[in-house]
Amino acid sequence: MRGSKRLSYESPFLATPNIKLLGVLTKDLDEYKIPEEARIPMNSNDIKRIKDMLKEKFVKKNKKWEADLNLALKLKIKAEIQAFSSHGFDFLGDKYLPTKLTTGDWI
Repeated sequence: MRGSKRLSYESPFLATPNIKLLGVLTKDLDEYKIPEEARIPMNSNDIKRIKDMLKEKFVKKNKKWEADLNLALKLKIKAEIQAFSSHGFDFLGDKYLPTKLTTGDWI
């Protein structure tokens, strides 16, 4: 998601062409009962970025990614990984990441 689109021609040479997004998904906010105070309202730049991403071929090919972006657009909220610390210091390592890795819940 980051970096210059002008360098997209380099994609075939990346060391990790099958990389997955394991971070915070919009659906995780309700699923893991992230409190409202840990959620961040989206600004106009966030909304524009999502709309632009939804037009990208690589997003259209990934229905899970497309669904999560549409949910974010609908709810107009986001969160950082630190939001999960509201469940305690060890929650990420003891619950969130093991669950994601075991169930394959990534994009």
